[in-house]
Amino acid sequence: MKTVAVSSGLLLGATLLAGCTATAPSKVRVDMAESGLPNCQSFEWLPTEQQPATLTEQRVKSEVMSQLKEKGYAQAAEKGDCRVTYALDIHERPANKPGVGVGVGGGSGGVGGGIGVTLPIGKRSEQAGTFTIDIVDTAKNAQVWSGSLDASFLKSEPNEDETREIVARVLEEYPDREPK
Repeated sequence: MKTVAVSSGLLLGATLLAGCTATAPSKVRVDMAESGLPNCQSFEWLPTEQQPATLTEQRVKSEVMSQLKEKGYAQAAEKGDCRVTYALDIHERPANKPGVGVGVGGGSGGVGGGIGVTLPIGKRSEQAGTFTIDIVDTAKNAQVWSGSLDASFLKSEPNEDETREIVARVLEEYPDREPK
């Protein structure tokens, strides 16, 4: 069995190179009405369409209402102070991109280097999109808050874990209810 020694400089260089290729997580974008947030104490769900609720809509509704409850708000069966809805715009983007790698190494008294090129084969892609939660003041019938996040998904619709994560990330920007 051979033992390979890696110098700390090479390890540091490889770590820095790998760090340059990582993408930072998307930031939540928030937009709010100039008049500020209404005194929402209870929320009701505003369906996105007149058709039957999709699995995604059911997941999003359940998660949004659960998160709002944790923030101190109540869910109204009818006539809530505010209504909640969402939008999800998903598109396909290629996941495989050509890449180039450069390496330098040494051992057994010699130094060597190499260049590698990767070419994508096949039609692998990922689903990406923008997820938005909107809050509507029922009394004014006007949107008063919107939070959105760019996200990637494993399939064409977010699964339960992905839904939980994106809803939590967006709603962490929505204020907790102040007790009266």
